[in-house]
Amino acid sequence: MKTLKKYTLGLIAIFATLSTAAQTSKWQMGFEVGPSVTTIHSQNVDFLFTPTVGYCAGFSAQYNADRWISVRTQLNYERKGGYRGAFPITDVNGVSVGSMNVSVANNYITAPLMIRTQFGKSTKFFIDAGAYGGYLTRATSTERQSTSEGITFMMVDITQFRNLFDYGFCGGMGVESPIGNNANVSLGFRYNHGLGNMQADTRSIPLYNRSLNFNIGISQGF
Repeated sequence: MKTLKKYTLGLIAIFATLSTAAQTSKWQMGFEVGPSVTTIHSQNVDFLFTPTVGYCAGFSAQYNADRWISVRTQLNYERKGGYRGAFPITDVNGVSVGSMNVSVANNYITAPLMIRTQFGKSTKFFIDAGAYGGYLTRATSTERQSTSEGITFMMVDITQFRNLFDYGFCGGMGVESPIGNNANVSLGFRYNHGLGNMQADTRSIPLYNRSLNFNIGISQGF
């Protein structure tokens, strides 16, 4: 009888341990960082930008409703922008005297809010979908002019000509794997589709942010 009792207590302890290990932490707090491919979208074919390299870094918080569904938010510092190059410089008579390239950098504090769907037991694949808001901290335009007199560079602060707020929808996917002590490492990407016109002057050609973030993250479960 004592032997049976010992086996019973042992089995209960094992099942309790497995149950605890299988549970998903309700909260995960972490940090993400990575490069971005970013551009500025315009519907005017005479005012097109090509992609350039930016970055995104920030803190994350995630509430796990269960093993499959989570609500996730982040607070990021993000560099967005675009490159517009090789358009002519003309004099007062319309004669070409050189060319100019312009690189625009928009620095934002962004906060995405997303629903995350997860698949898998230990290593998990996830899909994110949601929306984001952003606040512009600074915008600059770096001009490179090439004329017969040489090459010159000039950086101009254009924050006053930009809307301070940006918004849009976002979505991505990736993989997350445990690394011990209830901690996880993740790799993924997120596309951000801006819907807010960057231009403060509504008479100007509307411009919109587009970016693709590639992130590596570390989080701790609680």
